[in-house]
Amino acid sequence: MKKKLIIISFGLFLFSFTYGQVGINTSNPGSTLDINGSFATPYKAVSAASYTLLKTEHYLDFRGASASIWSLPAALPSPATFGGRIYEIRNGSNFDITVVPNGSEKIDVSNISIAQSSFTIPAGYYTVLKNTGLTSGTTWVVSLITQGNTAKSLSSGFSTSILGYMPVKHSQRTIPTTFDGVSVTEVGCKKWSGTGANGHTYCAYQLGGGKSFYDTFKFAKQVGGYIITMTSDNERQFVNTNILANTSGYNLNNNIWIGYNKVAYPGNSTEFTWITGEDWTIDWTTSPNSTPQNFFADGEPNNGNNEEGSCHIYYKSGNSSRQWNDLKGSSTSYGSLFDQVIVEFNED
Repeated sequence: MKKKLIIISFGLFLFSFTYGQVGINTSNPGSTLDINGSFATPYKAVSAASYTLLKTEHYLDFRGASASIWSLPAALPSPATFGGRIYEIRNGSNFDITVVPNGSEKIDVSNISIAQSSFTIPAGYYTVLKNTGLTSGTTWVVSLITQGNTAKSLSSGFSTSILGYMPVKHSQRTIPTTFDGVSVTEVGCKKWSGTGANGHTYCAYQLGGGKSFYDTFKFAKQVGGYIITMTSDNERQFVNTNILANTSGYNLNNNIWIGYNKVAYPGNSTEFTWITGEDWTIDWTTSPNSTPQNFFADGEPNNGNNEEGSCHIYYKSGNSSRQWNDLKGSSTSYGSLFDQVIVEFNED
């Protein structure tokens, strides 16, 4: 009789936990599981050049001495799927992690990078992966990726969510032979290093025809970087001296788009924004107002005809100092072709 009472009591206990709300350190849980206290999951440091994630793991910290390939577990239908499983991965190394789903399974990285066969976590970045519960197709999604603790120098306020994609390293860039029907030639690349530098690399390209701002944005994304942004006098002077000047050997004398463009925020007036979300460096000594360290020509940007929403570096014969101007983003020429591009990369 005593055994029967124990079994009945245990059954009632399971029922309350199965269909009710469970509270830990609280007698009045407000959610299905309510933990009133600290929460712990396993921590594991990994340094291997290849690694398979296990069902017993949650937070992994990569400290390897070379690039690594990490394999996600197979989402098999038997004995049971593990929909909702979360892995947190911190790349604490100076090398990339390539995360690969099992077999033909895919991973969604962003709203514009879906059903990918792999996903790269750059050095210094942190990401959260979540299983979808599916057993084929997209079995994983990237629910968060952000720059973590890193010694690498990135521009202030750089945002991959504003840019819309994750730039690759300069060494991982892809140089197409053609783009949208025109030829592509990489003229050269130079890194800004030394005291006060951001450590970025700037690559110059000659196209076989003029391209709009919008097509140039797509081109830079295809290469792996982004249209150049210059948020300080120091950065602009580096670019002018080492990329634009005739002494650089690049012969970039035509119009060049920069990544400063109008955004029409719903319910608000349009405003110019760096495509990377970066902030201007402010000159606090100017009077009567402190001003960003920009290099626009006098009276620019002026939104001519209320339709100029993109910005560019003037062609050399039109402005020998290579100042900036705003223009319609659909333009492919303005005194000269927009057939030269500078693509910026955050990392080597």
